[in-house]
Amino acid sequence: MRKTIAIGILGLALVTNRAAAQTVVEQAHILRDFQRSVVDYTQRETCLFHEATTAAAPAPKVFTLPVAIVFRQLIGNALAAPDGVAIGGVATTHRATALQTIPAAELYDFPKRLAEVLPLLPAPLEYRLVDNDLVIRDAAADVIVAVLPHAVGAFTARR
Repeated sequence: MRKTIAIGILGLALVTNRAAAQTVVEQAHILRDFQRSVVDYTQRETCLFHEATTAAAPAPKVFTLPVAIVFRQLIGNALAAPDGVAIGGVATTHRATALQTIPAAELYDFPKRLAEVLPLLPAPLEYRLVDNDLVIRDAAADVIVAVLPHAVGAFTARR
């Protein structure tokens, strides 16, 4: 019974896109794990730009469920701020996919409001929005490392 309730609450959190970490300490721990995963990616001997990596290889696991929840909370809070601006990704004809490139025509500046609240990324990684998905892009390899689907979702903010 408890397992069913827990699964139901988790499902509700994912569907409503307004989940929150339990405590500030828990959120900090989750963000440290995220930082470790992106640093591990940048320190690997065989990064994505080497020939050994193909589309058949598994993508790095960066946006785990806890990380996704915290990121959606950070983005939601930033967009709900009174001085926030309306933010949404540029509509595209395709979905962002890990280990794929972002067409040059779809590379836009990342909104400053989001850059201020999300954890810093080590070079050569950068955040980008593709439609409403948050992606982490390896600029050196020109490839998407990780995708957080519907990160911006239905959030709107007022000027």
